[in-house]
Amino acid sequence: MIERFLKKVVRKAVRMATDWSNEETPTMTGPHDGWALPYTLNPVFVEVSRTQGCDHPYTWGVVHATNLAKMLGIPRVSIIEFGVAGGRSLLTLESIATKVESIFGVKIDLYGFDTGAGLSKPLNCADMPNLWSEGAFPMEVDKLQARLTRSKLVLGPVNETVPEFIKNDIAPIAFVSFDVDLYSSTLHALKIFDADRRALLPRVYCLFDDILGYSFGDHVGERLAISEFNESHENVKLSPIYGLHHYVPKQFADRMWEKNYMAHVFDHPMYGTYDGSIPKEQQAALLRI
Repeated sequence: MIERFLKKVVRKAVRMATDWSNEETPTMTGPHDGWALPYTLNPVFVEVSRTQGCDHPYTWGVVHATNLAKMLGIPRVSIIEFGVAGGRSLLTLESIATKVESIFGVKIDLYGFDTGAGLSKPLNCADMPNLWSEGAFPMEVDKLQARLTRSKLVLGPVNETVPEFIKNDIAPIAFVSFDVDLYSSTLHALKIFDADRRALLPRVYCLFDDILGYSFGDHVGERLAISEFNESHENVKLSPIYGLHHYVPKQFADRMWEKNYMAHVFDHPMYGTYDGSIPKEQQAALLRI
C-alpha cells in the first residue's frame, strides 16, 4: 500500500518536472494547495501570466511570496513598489494581486512609494549622473490616483517616508520592487528591512530593476546599495535567487531572472519554520528512487 502510494507520488513528480519544461505548461483550476517547489508553482505562474494585464516581471515574485505566506499561515501581506513614476507597473501589480488573491486566498495590500516629482538630484558618481537626471520620470499624481483601485501612494523622499511607514501596523511585507534608480535612494529604500520582524516575512522576494546592462556595476547604483546594505546588516542579507531560468517554464526562460533577489531575515522567529518548499511526500519518495 505504502509502496504503491510512493510510486504514485514519484510518477506525479516526474510528470510535473516534464510539464514545467514544456511549452504548454498546464494551468491551475481551483484553489492552489500551497506547494512551493519551483516547478510545482509553475502552473500557477503561467495561469497568472496568461491573465489579461498580468504578464510582468513582478508576477513570479508575487506568486511565490504569496505562496510562502499561505504556507506559513499568514492571511494578509504587503507588497511594495519603490519608484512608481507614471504608474503603469503599479496598475499591473493591482491586476496581478487580484488574480493571486483568488488563487491563494491570501489578502494583499499594495503600496507605491515615489517622490511624486521625479528623480531626486544625483549626489555623486555612485548615483550614476551619466544616466539619471533630476526630475526624470515625474508622476501626474491626481491622474494616477484616479486610476488606482486598491493601491496606496506614499509620496515624498524615501529617506523620510520609509522610516515613518515602518512605524505603522502593516501586514507582513512579502515582495518589494526597487526601481528608484539612484544608489542613494535605493540605500534609503532598503531601510524597509529595518521594520519590526512582525512586519516582514522571514524571506522577502525582491526585484531590482537597474542592475543589468548600461553602465551598472558593483561599485555604483543598486548593486553598490545592496553590497553596503549587506555589510551593515548582520541579520538581514540580500542575495540573488540563482539559476531561476532553469526552473521556470521554457517559454519564460530568456527573461531577466537575474533581477530577482531574496531578503533573508535570519532573526525572524519563523525563518526556520518548514514552508513546504520541498513537500515532505516528495522528500520521502525521492529517497526511494
